[in-house]
Amino acid sequence: MAPMLPARRQWIVVALAILVPLAFAGFTDHAWEDYYITLRSSRNLLAGHGFVYNPGERLQTYTSPLGALVPAACLAAAGGREAAALWLYRILGAGLLGAAAWLAARRAATLRLGGLGWAVLFGLAFADAKLVDFSINGQEAALLVFFTVWLWSELEAPAGPAAGRIGAACGGLMWTRPDAFLLGAAILLPHLLAPRAAAAPATGRRTALWRGLLLGGAIYLPWFAWAWWYYGTPIPHTIIAKAQITPPVHVGDFLLLPWRTLTGRSMLMDLFLPTYWVYGSWPSLPAFCGYALSVVAAFAWLVPALPPAGRRVSLAVFLGMFYVCLIVLQPWYAPPWTVLAALAVAFAVDAAAARARAAGRTRVVAVLRGLVAAAVAVQACVLVASAWEMRVQQRVVEAGVRQPIGDWLHAHARPGDTVFLEPLGYIGYFSGLKTYDYPGLSSPEVVAAIRAGAGGFSAVIARLQPTWLVLRPFEIADPGRPEAAVYRHYELVGTWSVRPQLDAVRFLPGRGWLEHDAEFLLFRQKPAARPPAAP
Repeated sequence: MAPMLPARRQWIVVALAILVPLAFAGFTDHAWEDYYITLRSSRNLLAGHGFVYNPGERLQTYTSPLGALVPAACLAAAGGREAAALWLYRILGAGLLGAAAWLAARRAATLRLGGLGWAVLFGLAFADAKLVDFSINGQEAALLVFFTVWLWSELEAPAGPAAGRIGAACGGLMWTRPDAFLLGAAILLPHLLAPRAAAAPATGRRTALWRGLLLGGAIYLPWFAWAWWYYGTPIPHTIIAKAQITPPVHVGDFLLLPWRTLTGRSMLMDLFLPTYWVYGSWPSLPAFCGYALSVVAAFAWLVPALPPAGRRVSLAVFLGMFYVCLIVLQPWYAPPWTVLAALAVAFAVDAAAARARAAGRTRVVAVLRGLVAAAVAVQACVLVASAWEMRVQQRVVEAGVRQPIGDWLHAHARPGDTVFLEPLGYIGYFSGLKTYDYPGLSSPEVVAAIRAGAGGFSAVIARLQPTWLVLRPFEIADPGRPEAAVYRHYELVGTWSVRPQLDAVRFLPGRGWLEHDAEFLLFRQKPAARPPAAP
């Protein structure tokens, strides 16, 4: 059998990068909870109520400008039909992953990445469950991955980077997530500190990089200025709200992080693991693979024999580790870092195989091939299992609990009613009510309450006195504790539970996470027992 030509190989991986997410979307119809937080602002923008969650309240309740503007454009193109708009967004996301795969494949070819490296790169990155899911479920992962790969590819261009393309990639990252400057910095720093020898002199490369950075800032500046004028701050309210409950980071956390990663006690291994795997119900093999891959990705740059491109991308993962592992790592933050980690592992494996072949150590090459095949097989199995998990999650939890609660509130609540809850997306969108969510993504009142010392659900409820409460059973304070007194002013009006339906599904990876959202209780404030406002 003739070896596959590089060009044909490239188009095969591009096709798979497009088709796999679309197949995942068709099988699961998954729409992520946070998508509906953003979509409420997108719909209000189209309706002429402003780019806001609540008309008349200028608050940026979405983190990604493009993650809100693109759904708004899809909604407009679909004539306001939500299902069609989501599918347009999914098709765009799949196309962006295809473009990212094309950029990665083209650069992998110019960097002479071997067949084993190709298998690692595309088997680990573009078959990653979180990357696939969060590119089609309404989140902005595909945008972020595309601009990340574009920036990396341009930095590794044989003739040196072009300032225009560097600027476009950096500007795109910032338009996708304002905190993406940390992602861009991790990719750029290895090139700024130790640029590689190339056709372009080192000073010329640095000049192109700095010009690209300035251009990227200029591309992002219009949104920065507009958001500051419109919302009163360029910082999304989502970041402000989450900062209230994010644990503080100490110097010791930074110093110990490399050791914790080496010993499997950091969240870097999450880059190759399924969504919210920490809730349990997953076998231990994916966690072991994720640990091994993350260690190779973060520390391969210390090996002098590794090709320079591999050392640079590994160093980017190492630098990014200090961000990824010291925040509350949400699963949709991971995909761009997963792609960088897969690149680092690909170069490391390819270099090891090349050295083994040169030394005539065929057994080592065979072992490496076996390890690569095992890792890609585990990744593919996790992807398939995640597809089943998200199909059940969408059909049982979202369609059976959260959306019905929102619909019920929309039908029974009165104008001016407010609702307290933690999962803001489905319930907030379909109810249309003023929401007091914890930690206050849509609510400056909740943020103010937390700053004033209201440290938990009960304290926030006592201070804000919402009309309705939507709580998971375990979120209600123990009746024997003083803070539980606030619930005496509310009456239970409904229970939504799909635990029997979940129990009936025998094979369900990630069951622990689905059970987390399987049951909610709805309370209404007693009309004759309005409690006094908390001090």
